[in-house]
Order: sequence, then structure tokens, then C-alpha cells
Amino acid sequence: MQYEIVIADPAKNITLFVLNPVENRTEAAQGLLGVPGLGAEQVGFVIAPKTPGGLWRLEMMGGEFCGNAARSFGLFVARTQGCSGVVDIPIGMSGMPDPLTVTVNVEAGTAAVAIPKPVAQDTLMLTLAPDVPRLRLPVYCFAGITHVIAPIPPGNQGKALFYRIKAQVQRRLSIPQALGVLFYDKEEQLMTPAVYVYATDSLVFESSCGSGSAAFGAWQHESLWEGEGFCRVAQPGGIIDVRVRKHQGVIQAISIGGPVYLKEGMVIDV
Repeated sequence: MQYEIVIADPAKNITLFVLNPVENRTEAAQGLLGVPGLGAEQVGFVIAPKTPGGLWRLEMMGGEFCGNAARSFGLFVARTQGCSGVVDIPIGMSGMPDPLTVTVNVEAGTAAVAIPKPVAQDTLMLTLAPDVPRLRLPVYCFAGITHVIAPIPPGNQGKALFYRIKAQVQRRLSIPQALGVLFYDKEEQLMTPAVYVYATDSLVFESSCGSGSAAFGAWQHESLWEGEGFCRVAQPGGIIDVRVRKHQGVIQAISIGGPVYLKEGMVIDV
């Protein structure tokens, strides 16, 4: 089947926007993720408005929410509509009950979006071995995705640790559309996101993650009591800027932003 796609690159978290109607999204997503040379980490399906001035909507491959996809989609919509300068673009997004607003600088190619704040915070206690102290892992539950922050394991044990954490999350918490484990290398100051989407049974160690950056930023500002904090979250694919605003220790707002690169007008046979 032929798919008309746009390639979005927000900090190398390569996301494919499928423009033509698709009957079986799971099959389409799995096919596109396997195309050599694209390097895609996730797939979203574009629903154009039926009337002029209507809301553009992006449905991710598993119905999950993705912050990087949301801000990239905002830039795509702005350019499709012929906008210029700095503009606020409303979009619909899977995993979100209400529209989001993406702030886009069309010429600079940057996009920022306010991530709905976590609906819950928790702590996961994980035992790796009988003679090793239990790990206390912060958990941030967003609408559409839950993120767990964990120290990066030695060697090539990231995948095994991910599935141990996933099993524990499923025993204790309601299952979201997607689960992220944010492996943090404290020495290198580097966060590596691993994201599992339930609908497609896919685990990807991503180059960057928008909602994961928001969760990580919330964790970095755990001690902030009042006002706004800012951090730059370094990931394998680049840096995502995070702003966290709190009042009396409670998160009021989180936003993520940074450059987005779009490559439009491709047709792929799968």
C-alpha cells in the first residue's frame, strides 16, 4: 500500500505523519516502522478538518499521547495553513480530551506545547537482587502515558530492566496507552527514553521523548515550592527545553519546546 507521509524530526525522535486515510492503523504503523532508511520511532495519522478553520487532529499509532509529535504537528499545521511569524496553533491529539495549543515560530522552525500536568504521582519500589538495596523509582502518570524514572543499568540490560518495571507497573497501576521508562545516566547527565505502546506491542529506545522530558523536568524540580523552573534535558537525539511552574509545591503547568525539522511530500510503498 502507498502512504503519503511527512517526516518530523524533533530532537531525532523521528515521527511519521500519514496524510492519506488508513483502514488498519496497526498494520500501517508496523509496516512503516520497518521501512529501512526512515529510522522512524513512531507513527501518527493526520485527520484534516472537514470545514475551513476546523481543528486539525493527530491520532498516534496506539492512541497514546506524545508531546514531541504534538509540537511537530503544530508546526506542520502552521506551514500548511501558510502562517508566518510566531503563532498559536490549536490541535487535537490522541490521549488528550481537550485541544492543545502549540506555539510555533514558523521561520525559526521551533515549536513549544504545554503538556497537561501529571494526573498522579507515585513511587515504585523495585528489587533487583536479594543483596542489593531496593530502588525507589519516581512515577509520573499523564493522560495517555505513564513515565517511570530509573537509573541506567550496566551493560545491555536496559531492555530486561524495562520489562521488569513494566510488569510491576501493571500489577500496581492502571494500564495506560503507553509506558515510558526514562533511564538516567547521572554521570553523563543524559536521559534515554524507552517507550512501549500497548496497541502495537512495540518497545522503542527513542532518541528523545517530549512527555518523558516533561516528567523528567517535574522530577528535577521536585523541591521547587513556588515559581517557575527551567531545565534542558539532554537525550541521545538532542536537547528539549522544559519549563515547570509550581504553586505551594504543586505543579501548575509544564511546557516543552525546541527545534523541529519537517521533510514533506514523500510517498512510501509498504
